[in-house]
Amino acid sequence: MMQMNKLGEGRTAEVYELEPGKIVKLYRSGYPAESIRYEYEVNRTIAGCGVAAPKAYELVDVQERQGITFERIEGTTLLRLMVQQPDALHRLTEKFAALHHRIHSCDVQGDHPAVLKQKEVIARHIRGVAHLPDNEKETILKALERLPEGRCLCHGDYHPDNVMIGELDWTIDWMNGTIGNRAGDVARTLLLLRFGTLPDDAPDSVKERLQRIRGPMGDLYLEHYAACSGLPYSDIDGWMLPVTAARLAEGVPEQEKALLLDFIRERLQE
Repeated sequence: MMQMNKLGEGRTAEVYELEPGKIVKLYRSGYPAESIRYEYEVNRTIAGCGVAAPKAYELVDVQERQGITFERIEGTTLLRLMVQQPDALHRLTEKFAALHHRIHSCDVQGDHPAVLKQKEVIARHIRGVAHLPDNEKETILKALERLPEGRCLCHGDYHPDNVMIGELDWTIDWMNGTIGNRAGDVARTLLLLRFGTLPDDAPDSVKERLQRIRGPMGDLYLEHYAACSGLPYSDIDGWMLPVTAARLAEGVPEQEKALLLDFIRERLQE
């Protein structure tokens, strides 16, 4: 890859050092071009909202792969800190919740045509789920329709591996960013903390440590977010069913899929 130094990778992309102060995020072959452009547009939009996020410079093509060049930031992911410092879990989770509340407090008044609406994105994902029959999807979609709209900036994939602690507390990977209701964004984060899986190549020791802190981390996150925001849990809980169903559209591993389906069926029987 042009002899560039690889800095990291995830399920959808690889990150390479480009030049001093810049990196390039190259998406895997076949990743939708419209999704790449959307991440670029969201990053350009949030630059004016006061969020500490890497600046997006331009869309590029490198050896038949599409990507985005970004400002290079230095730091350690919050997930790594949590795994390495279990005694600091309370403090780190408090930071995690406070940063999420800060994102939701950003001023996004006015028109932002490049940024999608949260409920529209969730509804589209639910309709595309292959693991639920149509009658269950319709029930979930009706529940989603009843939930209130919002004007908050929502990350859409806010979890400790998307927060980097360095000179600033950075939030990265805005490809799922929307404008919507903060309760829905909190529900999505709670879902990821409870059921989310690490990449297959993550060390077993990291997976084991994450499993040990998963429950306490979710409880502490809710406690600290409520303290920051005053948002009642009942508002968050109303979003759990639709965001869980929407998660099934993301090609999650079989183990996580089974947990999500169990949760959905339990909720539908209530």
